[in-house]
Amino acid sequence: MESNRPTKRPRTSHGNVYHDEVPFVQDVDYNVVHASEGILRRVGNDFCGARMQRDSHPAAGIWENTADWSPPDDPNFALDADSDLYDTVLCGGVMDETPSTEPVATTSSKKKSTVSKRPHVVWMNLHRQVYLNEIVRWAGRGDFRTAKHCPDCMSRCAESLGSPEYRCKECFQPDLVCKSCCVKRHRVHPLHVIKKWTGSRFVKISLKDMGLTVQLNHSSMFCENSIPCHANMLILHTNGIHSIAVQYCGCSRAIPHHIQLLRRRLYPASQISVKTCATFELLRHLHKMALTTKASTYDFYRCLDKLTDGTGIDPPKSRYRALFRMIMQWRHLQMLKWAGIQNEDGGIAAIRPGQLAVRCPSCPHPGMNLANGWENAPSEIKIRFLYMMIVCMDANFRLKNQLVSNYSQDPGLGIGWAYMVPRKPYEEYILRHVNDEDISTCVGFQALAKKNNKFNVGLRYTGANITVCGRSEMILPLGVGNLQKGERYTNMDYIFGSTLQFVMVNLVLISYDIMCQWFINLFKRIDEQWPAHIKPRPEIKFIPAIPKLHEPMHNTPGHEVFSLNFIKGCGHTDCECVERVWSSHNALANATKTQGPGSRQDILDDHFGFWNWEKYISMGSTLLRRYKGAVRERNLQMEGHRGLTASLDQDLVSSWEKMCVEWDDDSFPKTKKNPYHLDATGDSEAQAKKELADEEAKYLEGGGTFLHATTPSAFIGMGLDLEAAQHRIRRLARSTATTSTLRKDGDLTEQRNALLSRIRAWEQLLPIYVPGLLQYHSDHPPADRTSSNAEDTPLWLPSRFSEPHRSKICAPGLPAIEERLRDAQLPDALENVKKILKIKSRMISFKNKNIRGQRDGTRSRSVIDRVHDRARYSADKYREARVAKYALAGPGDWEQSFRVLEDNDIRGYQDPNRLRPCVGRRGVLEDDQLDGTQGVSNNQTDEFTLLNDTRKHRDGTGETRRTLSWIWLTTLSSNAEDGKDDILQSEWARSRARVLRGKEEVMILKEEMRRVLAFLDWKARWWRAREGVKSGVSKDLAEGLTSYAHGQAALQEELSTHFRRLWKSPLQEAMSLADGIGGDRDTGLNVATAADTSNDDDDDDVDDECDEYNSADDI
Repeated sequence: MESNRPTKRPRTSHGNVYHDEVPFVQDVDYNVVHASEGILRRVGNDFCGARMQRDSHPAAGIWENTADWSPPDDPNFALDADSDLYDTVLCGGVMDETPSTEPVATTSSKKKSTVSKRPHVVWMNLHRQVYLNEIVRWAGRGDFRTAKHCPDCMSRCAESLGSPEYRCKECFQPDLVCKSCCVKRHRVHPLHVIKKWTGSRFVKISLKDMGLTVQLNHSSMFCENSIPCHANMLILHTNGIHSIAVQYCGCSRAIPHHIQLLRRRLYPASQISVKTCATFELLRHLHKMALTTKASTYDFYRCLDKLTDGTGIDPPKSRYRALFRMIMQWRHLQMLKWAGIQNEDGGIAAIRPGQLAVRCPSCPHPGMNLANGWENAPSEIKIRFLYMMIVCMDANFRLKNQLVSNYSQDPGLGIGWAYMVPRKPYEEYILRHVNDEDISTCVGFQALAKKNNKFNVGLRYTGANITVCGRSEMILPLGVGNLQKGERYTNMDYIFGSTLQFVMVNLVLISYDIMCQWFINLFKRIDEQWPAHIKPRPEIKFIPAIPKLHEPMHNTPGHEVFSLNFIKGCGHTDCECVERVWSSHNALANATKTQGPGSRQDILDDHFGFWNWEKYISMGSTLLRRYKGAVRERNLQMEGHRGLTASLDQDLVSSWEKMCVEWDDDSFPKTKKNPYHLDATGDSEAQAKKELADEEAKYLEGGGTFLHATTPSAFIGMGLDLEAAQHRIRRLARSTATTSTLRKDGDLTEQRNALLSRIRAWEQLLPIYVPGLLQYHSDHPPADRTSSNAEDTPLWLPSRFSEPHRSKICAPGLPAIEERLRDAQLPDALENVKKILKIKSRMISFKNKNIRGQRDGTRSRSVIDRVHDRARYSADKYREARVAKYALAGPGDWEQSFRVLEDNDIRGYQDPNRLRPCVGRRGVLEDDQLDGTQGVSNNQTDEFTLLNDTRKHRDGTGETRRTLSWIWLTTLSSNAEDGKDDILQSEWARSRARVLRGKEEVMILKEEMRRVLAFLDWKARWWRAREGVKSGVSKDLAEGLTSYAHGQAALQEELSTHFRRLWKSPLQEAMSLADGIGGDRDTGLNVATAADTSNDDDDDDVDDECDEYNSADDI
């Protein structure tokens, strides 16, 4: 380009900018665009631009960048704006409530009308009688009460006008017609319900009695040689059970009778002498209803029976068994159709094991959704975890099966074709190792210890075991088996090995609640016991893990090696997805318990397929929600860890960093020093519980007995756990009240309901261990409760009763047990408070000396908020334990170590004892409750304001009169301070792990989004390749096969387009596009997506900042 102003500096304008488009990966619509300016060349006083052409030369056989598509990212998303809010929270007291950062609404919302706020009240007062009258009006002839002639006869100008006596309940037009016109109307609607007016009321009459016949195999409804059906033919439809006169075709174009029925969308229950049929519409309705509600076929048939005859005076002959056979076959045929078996040349005879399963689109599948050369990904940029498969295993003892029928009579229609493993090789393997001993020594889990005691009398199977994708929660192909007697290693080994046949990547993370035992001899069992067809490929590397909810229950030292919080590459995966799968399918237990073995497994396969399909079509909204939360959590954790690290000595941080890296890189079993482990101090509550349990075990061995299977110490321990849960929910309720949202309110309600259920179960034991409670309530009626919430429900532990009554009310020895547990609670809770104050003191000290400005300190309050929450919880626990201890033991020497903990005692070494009292909230009391005071000072409430007094000019530093809180003067542990703060080191290492897991989660979600799109595109091509490929079929069948394949390909493309649109701007505040996506595998996107139960993790023990993944952040 030639410049018109040669005497001035040459300009760089858009006219001299060139864009080179370079494709990332073949067959992908997204390319990368490089912008560059042309080289300016001066010729005299003129400047001209010369473009440098760029050509891409991909190297063969190397790893291609997999991020050809990636959602937008924002390192500042969800962070607080720069302000003095962090300083306020950091320097404030531990017991202060965190200031809200929610923006205050400046505009008031529109006032709702009474109709919107109280629709039932409006309807009840204004419209109830009208609705009732209109419904009852249909018992008469209504608008046609005065009609004298049939309207159809009048419209045809018939010579003889019929009398209007017949009304159809199904037709939209509710007029009355004569008999002949009613039959003519219903030649193509033979399953409608007709009623006849007798002069005083309507009575039911069948179209068969009115003379209607249905001719098959002829669209003209006439055959010159018709053959009548069975006299007792019944057709089941969504509106009841009908007796219909059906005539088969017997002329030259005749085909088998059952095929004639199928071509009228009537499914015959048999093929020779058909007595029962069901409409396709009924089978579709029953199938979808069973999948969504888990209702049984028996309940549905009872509904049909009541629709036909609600009184039982003239019920139709039972066709339940026929309906059960038909729906079982229908389920199976639908699975075959959805898998595309009909489009394959080999058909049903060529089905491979697991072929009918719905595959997870987000899992890594080479050849489907992975880029070429994925196995050559350079390890130095630490992204191999993007190609890691996460497999979760667990068992369920709800899905039992009684000894009903046998496999000879009920072999199942497709066992081994979808999710259930093939029966014969599985059971042969189990029988070969039936006497193997599986011994678990892991504290806290008894799944294996009780395997031989599982109740199995009269049962064929005591439950089921399963493998699930840890990311999408989709059930893996051939990943479900039956349990013959409890949860055994052999059962879990087989389904895991069966699942591995579909895993083509080389890195597999395995999650199991007793992984610490199951994994010990896994490789030995693989070599010596596993059949050849399930043995994994030798290049596969396994990483053991325990689900996040289960891992803390393992009390073995060094268990951090199994913690998902500290395993590299797992992101925010919690691996509790198996529990969510079982939760949804436990409702099938009653229906499948009494079914034959084959039918039960076919039904489970069908429901598992529906679960996977719902996850499949909701992948867009699921990953969108997860990605938004992951970016937010990553940014918060990075900012919080940056502030924590800045407050520490950098040489110390470097040594800790080196320790963490060495431990992370060490292979299993790890031998390097564990940076996350913290030795317990004092006599912990867990130790006290174990000692009590050991004493009770010795008592039982000596011939003693207890009143109940739940021992006294377990009863008290359950009560203390409920007490702790009440404290947690009270605090959650207060925080929810300040920043209320529908989701938060729903979560709070769910937790309250769960807690109330636990309390009610615990209260069932009160008559055994607190037998005098009923008489105590009679003598001392409790005051009326002001709240019905679960956290306010009184727990009747021995400490609630005064001494004159306690010995009469409680079982002998029960108060002593509670006192021992309270003795352990007190040092535990107080030590936790001191640990947290140490961390806070270090943060404040270094920040005041070295950090200036909000950005340098941190904009996120996540670390300090977590610190305060832990301190508040521990303080509440200490106070509750001390009140109980005082009630049980009374005053004594123990009070010298465990004093009353006031809010002004909860401070660090250097915090001065200078507080201002809290002023009570105004305007919350009724007029008759006011006593002239405007506020109440309370130094033992969560609302107490722990802020330093406002400084005046003559105030000193407070150093002269500073006092040390008594909590630092109480010796609870023999571990003296030696200059090495293991507490702070552990907290920093955990913070670092939280950042790493946050970064990994964002990277994993980006890769999963890309893989989902690639899988959908591959699946669309797969279906299009099956359009018209089957040979040797009729033209009309070929057209149906081609049309179905084309429709399925279009469905995959529609899902892909929708997901791309959803993920285009995932960090925008509005997420309305994420609602309403759904799909039916036959008809397209017209079904609302089921709520996702998936894998959201708010765990507090995962993340931190590390530059290890910085080089891969742009992938």
